[in-house]
Amino acid sequence: MNSNPRNSLDYQGAQLEQLSDVSLLEVMQEKTDEETSTKYVLIKHDFYSSDSDHGRELLSGFLDGLSESSFSSVVVYLIDKGTKLLDETNPLHDSMLRLIEKSEMVIAAADSISFYEVTYDSNSKIVEQSSRSIAEDIIYLPGLFVLE
Repeated sequence: MNSNPRNSLDYQGAQLEQLSDVSLLEVMQEKTDEETSTKYVLIKHDFYSSDSDHGRELLSGFLDGLSESSFSSVVVYLIDKGTKLLDETNPLHDSMLRLIEKSEMVIAAADSISFYEVTYDSNSKIVEQSSRSIAEDIIYLPGLFVLE
């Protein structure tokens, strides 16, 4: 048994308390207002990773997780093949619709929508912008999540 008093370690937002030489207890900190405020997400592909079947399962889980999160709102940027998520023929369209419902706004690259011939039902939350305009936006965003 460790005779030293309890040690606390700050580890990536979670607090780890050493109770003995062989056990650690992870204590999750309570979320602050800042952590539950607007989050910004950049989605570049309509699947995650390099394997499209498994990648779609992973992306579906990611989209559903964002839709069900405690964040007060989410702003989603779609560029390149990520714009294909808006097309109703995409297998992840339903997951994307749930995320759009949760989102404050979805900003899609107009040039990618045109290039991939994406068609989607008009929705006041979906805004098309040029890639250049999106680049100018995301440069200044704090804590942008990028899905590669």
